[in-house]
Amino acid sequence: MKTKLLVTLTLCLALATAAMAKDADLCGEYTSVDTGEQRIDMGNKTTFIHFRSSTQLYAPEGSKYNQLSGQCTGGAVVYADGSVEAEGLCAVEDTAGDVLTYTFSQGRTARVGTYLRKGGTGKFANARESGWYKPVSLNGEITTGNWGGKGACK
Repeated sequence: MKTKLLVTLTLCLALATAAMAKDADLCGEYTSVDTGEQRIDMGNKTTFIHFRSSTQLYAPEGSKYNQLSGQCTGGAVVYADGSVEAEGLCAVEDTAGDVLTYTFSQGRTARVGTYLRKGGTGKFANARESGWYKPVSLNGEITTGNWGGKGACK
């Protein structure tokens, strides 16, 4: 169950349909490492999970969204049929120390999630773009994937 959750939730960037994942909208890649979770049995074979992860974002050289790293936290509900619904918040920092915050969401049957930048400090203070993320592979506690969005790469 943990593996399925990681595949469907991964951010920390990261974030809504497969049609959005066109090469023209592809901005980069992400890596997310699970750093902890707490599970609560809600009954009826439904589980609530509070999770934390360490996230790294990569974009083309020259993009202000290249080489960001930080933390994500959020919650997910795993239903009896195996579907997952999740939302969370991430704060990532660039090599100069500027911080970007963004929220992410993934619907119950979606294979692609969405994100919304909420601003931050320095060069990210006015960041308000939105886009998509899509997990590509899972290797134990580590998930990698792609992220993008129209006008969200620079």
